[in-house]
Amino acid sequence: MQKMFFSLSALLLTAVLVAGCTSDKTEESDTQKNEPSNTPTEQQPATEDKAVDESQETPASNETNKDNTDTSAKTEQEVKYKQKGEDKTEKATESKSVDQGYKMQQLPGFTLSPEEPGKDMLVSNENSEVFMRVETVDASQSSYADAKTSMQDHMNAVGAPVALSSEELAAFKDAKNVEGYVVDFDTEKVVGVVFEKDGLITKLTIHDNDELDLTDAMLKMASTISKK
Repeated sequence: MQKMFFSLSALLLTAVLVAGCTSDKTEESDTQKNEPSNTPTEQQPATEDKAVDESQETPASNETNKDNTDTSAKTEQEVKYKQKGEDKTEKATESKSVDQGYKMQQLPGFTLSPEEPGKDMLVSNENSEVFMRVETVDASQSSYADAKTSMQDHMNAVGAPVALSSEELAAFKDAKNVEGYVVDFDTEKVVGVVFEKDGLITKLTIHDNDELDLTDAMLKMASTISKK
């Protein structure tokens, strides 16, 4: 009788333990079902947003490339001039003065370099005695009248200057003021020009000869002078 009672008690205890384990497992299963799952599907909106952002950034990159192309295109310009009665056209590239505040379109076959403070020399690579001296000053720091008087005094010291015609100064049609003179010698000449343009007052002194005849080419280059 006692043996049967003991067996029955053991059986009841085992049943309680099994029921408890089953209940715990059921609760854990229910908890997992109720918790939100972190699936890759829920991460997709972030990827789509990134794609949208990248597509929105593309036009900005295109605009940057366009600006770079435009800047590059502006560094070259066709210059037409006469040499020994012959019409010529060449591509000039932008050149900036080292010491002065101007830039200009420079034809091949010339070198621009500082001569002294406030003065540059644009020299023919073929003959160093053919050159153009360039002096610029900001219009706020001087006057066209003073620059003109200075140029006239210099040309009078060189010889008997003759005023250049409006046709000879046609390249400076965009200048606010312009005046020029020439002193002719047997096979050489000295040309002096003063003009006001783009907030700069510029004085030019050209030394040329009949062999090269580059006066018109140098005047055409000078007409492109502008502030940096």
